[in-house]
Amino acid sequence: MAEAERIMSRPFAWGPCDCCTAACDVFAALWGVDPMAPVRGYCGPLGALRMIRRAGGMPALAQSLAGRTRLRDGHAVGGLALSDVPGSRQSLLICIQPGLWAGKSKAGFALVRTAQQGWHLA
Repeated sequence: MAEAERIMSRPFAWGPCDCCTAACDVFAALWGVDPMAPVRGYCGPLGALRMIRRAGGMPALAQSLAGRTRLRDGHAVGGLALSDVPGSRQSLLICIQPGLWAGKSKAGFALVRTAQQGWHLA
């Protein structure tokens, strides 16, 4: 939780600290592997949208990044997952304890109790 709080408390910025990069920054701090390394460098909401569309949508992007990083399917503490919040855009979350995920928000970060597909290191 300390890494999630440290990283996700930074100001929201598309690219450097957004709803996907923040979770991957926490993952990288915990495990030394950055799942978003192949796509970093975009900036602004339009850059993020283009990257997501090129990948075929958020679930396809997340699956591709997890595959490139050789993550296993499933939920585990310290693993990544897609958000499952009705009525909102999907983002990446980091599991901070069983059944509890942290996700970057405009005002810091939010804790949620449900997530969709997840990935973790073996």
